Amino acid sequence: MLANSELTASVSEMPAPKAHFHSSEQKCTWRTVRKFQALRAGIMVAAIVVLTWDGALRAQDKPPAPQAAKPQPLPFSHKLHTQFVQECQDCHQVSSDGWTMNYPPEEKCMTCHTTIKTDRPAIKKLADYAAQKKPVPWVHIYQVPDYVYFSHRTHVKKAKLDCEACHGPVREREVLSKEKPTSMAACISCHKEKGAPTGCRTCHDTI
Repeated sequence: MLANSELTASVSEMPAPKAHFHSSEQKCTWRTVRKFQALRAGIMVAAIVVLTWDGALRAQDKPPAPQAAKPQPLPFSHKLHTQFVQECQDCHQVSSDGWTMNYPPEEKCMTCHTTIKTDRPAIKKLADYAAQKKPVPWVHIYQVPDYVYFSHRTHVKKAKLDCEACHGPVREREVLSKEKPTSMAACISCHKEKGAPTGCRTCHDTI
């Protein structure tokens, strides 16, 4: 066994332990770990946000759940009328500002119905609207929010889109209901498919 003096000398000669929690090297290591942890947390948060956003857009892109047809002031069958009127724009003209498609004027309807089914209650009601020069108060089925700029002129005249692209198989319907989504996801998906712009100002700013 070593004497006390020898043991003391041996201990005094041992190298001093490194200050693991105070050395500049360890501080650098901990900074790196903290930065990595912060980066990993940031990536995880970003991934969650992206996946949540993508899921929300995919949900919006799905066809809307079947909806009951909204009651209209007059019965009207597109399936019947498109047997005689082939083009949508024969009845629905682009408005002067280009944003909407107009309903046909009552006088146009009466060019046929002055002699066709004039005894029907609905036609009599139509004739009353025409005589009083009052528009039939049709109920809108497809609408977009006020902050969305949607030009029918751009889509119909310039892009040459068929009405069915946004409104579904109208020619096959006795009664209309909303069949196609009008969500942002649906619009962006269509724009990408057609090679149209998808920037925010495309739909949210007229400048």
